[in-house]
Amino acid sequence: MRAAVDELRARFPGAGVRCLTWNDAYHAIAMQVLVDLPSRGPVDDVDIRTVEPILLLVHQKQFPRKAPFAYSDRLDFPSSRLPHLIPTGRKDLACFCLHRGSLDDWFAEHSVTDLVHRVQGWLRDAASNRLIREEDRFEGTRIDHAVGIIVYPARDLTGAVEAGWASSGGCQGSSYLMATLLKNQATGAYFSARISYRIDFVLPETPSGRLIDLFRKYNRVIDEKADEDRLLLGMLVWASKTAVTRYFGTLPASYGDLRNFCREIDIDLEAAAAPYRALGAQLLGGVPMVVALLRPHALIGEGTAVELLNFVILASEDHSNEDGTWKDEAPVMALSHRSPLTASFAREMSRESAEAPTRVALVGCGALGSKVSLHLARAGHVSQSLVDLADLAPHHLVRHGLPPEAVGKNKAEGLAGYIKSMYRLDESHVDVRSYPISIYDLLERPDEFLDTPFLIDATASTAVLNALVDTHDLPASLHFSRCEIAHAGRLGILLWEGTARNPRLDDLQAYLFHLGRHNRAIAEWLAAHRRTQQEERAEVLEEIGIGMSCSSTTMRLSDDVIAVHAALVASAYKLRDKWAREGLGRIQLSLLDVGSGVNAGTETLTVPPVLILDARDADAWQVRIHAHVVDKLRIWMKRAGRNETGGLLLGFAHRKRKVIYITDALPPSPDSKGTPYAFKRGVKDYPETLDEVGGRTGNLIGYVGEWHSHPQGPAELSEKDLLAVAEIRAHLDNAGLPTHIMVIAPKEIASFVFTTDY
Repeated sequence: MRAAVDELRARFPGAGVRCLTWNDAYHAIAMQVLVDLPSRGPVDDVDIRTVEPILLLVHQKQFPRKAPFAYSDRLDFPSSRLPHLIPTGRKDLACFCLHRGSLDDWFAEHSVTDLVHRVQGWLRDAASNRLIREEDRFEGTRIDHAVGIIVYPARDLTGAVEAGWASSGGCQGSSYLMATLLKNQATGAYFSARISYRIDFVLPETPSGRLIDLFRKYNRVIDEKADEDRLLLGMLVWASKTAVTRYFGTLPASYGDLRNFCREIDIDLEAAAAPYRALGAQLLGGVPMVVALLRPHALIGEGTAVELLNFVILASEDHSNEDGTWKDEAPVMALSHRSPLTASFAREMSRESAEAPTRVALVGCGALGSKVSLHLARAGHVSQSLVDLADLAPHHLVRHGLPPEAVGKNKAEGLAGYIKSMYRLDESHVDVRSYPISIYDLLERPDEFLDTPFLIDATASTAVLNALVDTHDLPASLHFSRCEIAHAGRLGILLWEGTARNPRLDDLQAYLFHLGRHNRAIAEWLAAHRRTQQEERAEVLEEIGIGMSCSSTTMRLSDDVIAVHAALVASAYKLRDKWAREGLGRIQLSLLDVGSGVNAGTETLTVPPVLILDARDADAWQVRIHAHVVDKLRIWMKRAGRNETGGLLLGFAHRKRKVIYITDALPPSPDSKGTPYAFKRGVKDYPETLDEVGGRTGNLIGYVGEWHSHPQGPAELSEKDLLAVAEIRAHLDNAGLPTHIMVIAPKEIASFVFTTDY
């Protein structure tokens, strides 16, 4: 502090810099500053002088981390004519608003000399009428020293004021406010604790005695519970519809001050307060009051010229007269207004489109699902249908999105209630539905999805995947997707279906396995998956589960890991309408490695529609071949010219679903021979290639058939082909695997499947 004084004396030698005692917390540095006035004098004769005395209030313990407050040091400073002032409780002080953001942050990078230059610039702009830019409109009263907050939608109160003016010809008036004291503190502690109120709505008429008695009884019931909200009635008073141009350099600090303040803007406060007290509407020691007045222009950042000033009158028994009237010395403190969270406001804060997002059905409200749901909800995506049969257990709190109060509740119901509580005053725009039932039960009620264009499966359940793949009763417009976490949290997966369910979830899963051939992260995961299944003596292709259930007490996965993957899924899901219009399938991979350091990234792959073939010779079987495989086969056939050619097909066969997924194909081996009339496949290099494919895909991808071309004829099996089929079946029938031969001709592709189960 001494260094600051020495600096000011050195930089401003004729300014009379001196140090004064202010109070127990602050010292004051008094000095005079020169002001660069307009050549013709201050605009509109505002009383800004060439030499202005100022005070810098310096906190004794927190300086320089806390910036000094800058005040005018003259009693007749023209506060009421100037914006950009911080209202104070001292009528003889005007506090300059020097920075639109945090002055402490600004001061962290500037010196006390810079602060004085800032004051000089403020005074110069005040004299030139440049404190507010022309496009800024009218600056509302800035509240920097508030005892607490008051939450309400400003449009509700300004609407009530404008309706009052319309019905009374622009006269002053008042109304009652239905209010809640949030997390109540004892009245005696008001001076040391912040007060939080919520205005629920403006009462359309004077409340009845019955309602007031009901509120009073409720407050008595919870009187011993310090953290419970209290119900009360507040007051809204408004001035006549005449524009008030003056600025407020000070705000009332007592009820007497408030009454005088209201009188100056044409409000008879006692005319409103007397009926309020006579009705017995004062239920607690503190009375929230909102004072409304009209400004000459719309306020900065607002769409209205009605300014709302918020106070609390601390009119406990100690500050009330015997007849119930409030003493003039009853403390009055300013409250800062906060807008309640609305869906549109959340979208604005999240840089989302202003248009209400489409509805999402989320199946599985566990660790991953709950976080995806909440990420979307906090971004204003509040049209959700939540499906989960399970209840929240204590151990779920390690990684679930719900708080401890939800333990024992159904996950879907708890999550829906949690989202609704975030948007309590915006219920008309929040449509979160909960279904505490099994997804299998819900699939039998297709009407529930008529207004739902998107469904995301977050169950990590193979059974649910099968149910979604096999369902045919849901609306054709419903778009399916699935998110999972794999490889002990290292890999996040989002599968996104294409238009008309092509590619379908199972097609995307097959393609995901195929990616292991070239993607190291997927290859490592599939290899680990293979080792686990071998240890558990499971058949790899019997049930293919790629995710893991985060509800298990045996699963070791931290909350932050799930949160990273959930955030990336939610970010992608915000693009759902755009992706749906584009029509392609997608696989989004999120990679996270926290071994020797944190490494993260994402990769999104587009997946075109697959070619779907109903197998010949086995009516129950279907072949689904990925588009890039079809392209390969046609290129190889074209290269072979008039000669037949062929090779092997890669993928996997799902015996229970009776589907063969073709994810890749191998060209003819070097020892293969093709003529215009026949093709004889060789074997050179195939065993090594198949071993490599199996090793990189956890043996999930392997041999699933043969392909050959008929460049001159139809896609039918010749007698030689049937002899080859018999030879292949001799090996595969005993293993319980289908024999699959694909024939590609210039105009068609056909698959022939032979099994022992049809």
